[in-house]
Amino acid sequence: MKFTKILSILSLGSLLFGAHSVMAAGDPTAGKKVAKKCAICHTLTKDGIQKLGPNLYDILDKPAGKIAGYKYSDAMLNSGLIWNATTFTDFITKPKKFVKGTKMGFRGIRKASQRADLLAYFNTLRDTPVAAGPVGNAKNGIKSATRYCADCHTFEKGGKVLYGPNLFGSYGQRAATIKGYSYSAALMNSGLVWNDVNLDSFMANPEQFVKGTIARFPGLNSAQSRADILAYIKTLK
Repeated sequence: MKFTKILSILSLGSLLFGAHSVMAAGDPTAGKKVAKKCAICHTLTKDGIQKLGPNLYDILDKPAGKIAGYKYSDAMLNSGLIWNATTFTDFITKPKKFVKGTKMGFRGIRKASQRADLLAYFNTLRDTPVAAGPVGNAKNGIKSATRYCADCHTFEKGGKVLYGPNLFGSYGQRAATIKGYSYSAALMNSGLVWNDVNLDSFMANPEQFVKGTIARFPGLNSAQSRADILAYIKTLK
């Protein structure tokens, strides 16, 4: 499937980051509230003690099962995981499903918006800040969107719903709210608002970011291309 399908779902409600850039997805302030669920079993401060679970400060981009002083399950020790945007999101969705044999009893976080917010908050729990992503160019975004998206989408105000929804005015809106388009239940129940972060994250890997989405696009690897398309989408108002 071409990139055309990603924007098809991309705008499936309206319209950010790659393993590193995608890290800062969501709202960290909201994520700090979600993290109260984690604090029952974990400490989140630098050099925090080990509780029922290990200290989680500065775990992003680090290998799983390596926090000194904590006794991990064999499943986690042998997982070979690196905690990046994708693995972190998959794990907190359903821990026991993602790492068979983990001793973590947490059921998981169902809402994609809360997972994105939690990821954003964990991205602040670092010794070294993550570099900012590329700046988008709307003119280049027009070219990319026309090339990859025009077969499935219209961009002008009041445009028709084709294979995917019309994209005009979708930025900043809640997901799955464009009238006249039939969305997946996953996107309808995601609670997402299409901001810079969520849009880029979705474009990078839609099926990982919204489990159950009908998008089958494997993701757009180029952070610059995603930034350009995002810049263009933001002009459609």
